[in-house]
Amino acid sequence: AAQAGSADVVLVPNAVNESVFGGEPGLRHPDLPDGPLIGYHGSLYGDWFDWDGLRAVARANPDATVILIGEARGVPKDVPGNVVFLGLKAQGYLPAYLNRLDVGLVPFTVTPTTHAVSPLKVFEYLACGVPVAAPPLRALEGVDGVILDADLVTAVAAARSGPRPDAQAALRDHSWGARLTDLFGAAGATLADVTG
Repeated sequence: AAQAGSADVVLVPNAVNESVFGGEPGLRHPDLPDGPLIGYHGSLYGDWFDWDGLRAVARANPDATVILIGEARGVPKDVPGNVVFLGLKAQGYLPAYLNRLDVGLVPFTVTPTTHAVSPLKVFEYLACGVPVAAPPLRALEGVDGVILDADLVTAVAAARSGPRPDAQAALRDHSWGARLTDLFGAAGATLADVTG
């Protein structure tokens, strides 16, 4: 039985797929608007999705387009005009969209459920060199390139005015290879022990 403070439990967060997000961004897709872009990709439904925060971000950034990639169900009627729904996209197409974002969003409400997730999209944004604006979720505390604030508008403003993360460092630090190295290291082994 594990005791409090022991090393029997290791948290291994989600990670980015290097084979998809490690290359060049590719051609600009014709459905991508011009100008500053704030974006989100993922599910656009569920009680964890913060439509109020998203609307506030769109209203506070009238110079930018907020692009949403994913299946939209139950979208509120009062979404500002600078919010554009691009629909579902295959994962292989995402880098060509994400690389052109000024800010990647995590518009989640803060609940016990969202505190328990490790949002994959964060690591994909970072691997594309995109700063992330998110609520203060425990899984994102201390992640370089992620601005956490209870007010998503404040987080977006800080992300827009700050430096872009180092995509190569993010890809190295948040790849599945890095996660497996951490996991095997916690068990007193190396990847070479398993693969060699």
